[in-house]
Amino acid sequence: SQVAIVHDGERLSYAELNARANQLANHLRAIGVKPGSPVGICIPPSIDMVVGLLGILKAGAAYIPLDPSYPRPRLSFILNDVKALFLLTQPELLDTLPDHSAHAICLDAERQAISEQSTDEPGVFISALSPAYIIYTSGSTGQPKGVQISHRAVVNFLTAMSRQPGLNHDDVLLAVTSLSFDIAGLELYLPLITGARLVLASREETMDGALLLKKLLQSGATA
Repeated sequence: SQVAIVHDGERLSYAELNARANQLANHLRAIGVKPGSPVGICIPPSIDMVVGLLGILKAGAAYIPLDPSYPRPRLSFILNDVKALFLLTQPELLDTLPDHSAHAICLDAERQAISEQSTDEPGVFISALSPAYIIYTSGSTGQPKGVQISHRAVVNFLTAMSRQPGLNHDDVLLAVTSLSFDIAGLELYLPLITGARLVLASREETMDGALLLKKLLQSGATA
């Protein structure tokens, strides 16, 4: 079946990606994540990151991107300001994160429990006006401010971009942008709604021109 996502030698088909996202969404619902709830996600570029994003959205919640490379004071401000009750992350990042009151969900550590959940769609009603994610500004004029981006806005943007410049199932897109920047949504979701292949570059590759060029050539990227 069609490959949906590739990272560091691992790949998932569209069916596998959807099943894992549904299992996570059902797990989140089971532990108390409600529609509209803000859920932090602090995971480096990886298949788990994309599963996490889709799982949060499928649960009807809104994700708050937290780049693990960002300074602790900024992460602390965002976590405290948004008052997230849940945080998706990895065990190795727990000690580097600032103090917070959110319930940490480590996908690696809880993989068994998540895999026991149903692969069926959660069946959560999501309004077009509900927030898909909350992204924080650079804070260049003071403290960063959280901006809610609705599902309607995301769908409108992706629909327009799928038409012009366009993407199709034969394309391969190399995603290089930090999740904490708005353009990451285009890089991650446009290939997945058009049947294309999403290839994730690591942070190390995006910070090194030679490594990024190597990744670009190896991936067979067309976009």
